[in-house]
Amino acid sequence: MRVTPPLFVLAAPFCGASYVAGCLGMHPRLYAVPELCLLMADDVGELLDIFRLSQGPQADGLLRTIAQLEFGAQDDASIAAANDWLAQRSAWRTAQLLEEIAARVAPRRLVVPDTEAPLRPLDLRRLRRGYADAGVLHLTRHPWTQGCLLDAWAQDRLFVPPDYKDHGFIPALIEPQLPWLRCNRNIETAFAERARHLRVEDVETADDVTLAQLCEIAGVDADADALAAMREPERWIYAGYGPGAAPYGLEADVLETFSDEVLELAAAASLDAALPWRPDGAGFDARLVELARRYGYA
Repeated sequence: MRVTPPLFVLAAPFCGASYVAGCLGMHPRLYAVPELCLLMADDVGELLDIFRLSQGPQADGLLRTIAQLEFGAQDDASIAAANDWLAQRSAWRTAQLLEEIAARVAPRRLVVPDTEAPLRPLDLRRLRRGYADAGVLHLTRHPWTQGCLLDAWAQDRLFVPPDYKDHGFIPALIEPQLPWLRCNRNIETAFAERARHLRVEDVETADDVTLAQLCEIAGVDADADALAAMREPERWIYAGYGPGAAPYGLEADVLETFSDEVLELAAAASLDAALPWRPDGAGFDARLVELARRYGYA
């Protein structure tokens, strides 16, 4: 059986990658997974070492995927079995593991969201080198909305990735525009000639035109039944929290409940106003504004 190369959904943190994966995952000819973080390493053993040393939940998406595909469930027992399954394949290349997952879900096309790799050019080079035939969807959200959501989420966290902080402040300031700008510039640099761009705000309207465009990017038909299914990403098999042993794997913007105050502030998107998360009254960096306007934001 011919296996269609996967589609990677690349985005900055809090820019809707998990939401769009859920929409695509409801299409009968696609199979979307949580974030796998396979691009962090060249082989599975190295990847498992990174997971063990990490302070974050980067392993959860891969564990939920293996648990579901190989053991038919997402519960603590299946997660433990998935851990063992991966350990037995520590000598595999991560590219081989992705090929195995893609073959497991064939003839459906595998869809892989990733908000970790865009932070690091080395990881994107792994994608270019190891998955030369893969499709790339470059997803964006208005940097104001992204910033409000990320900042609200970060306030209750004991650990916030250093990539999200401006270390020119003491203590370091949560500064969402840093990962937004870094990720989008990295994606453009690595995939300018082959990535397709889409704004998550347009997908969230769930109109037929945008969903059909999403289907076209994924290389699948946009019939009425498929579009209707894509409007219900909450029914995706990986939607919501996983079991206690691997609860995450999805972006916090689809897992967390934000207050009405935060949502109202996030909806008041502007590229010109002072940023509500900064104590100094500063606005967006001019380089970010230029890029955001090019994406169609105001």
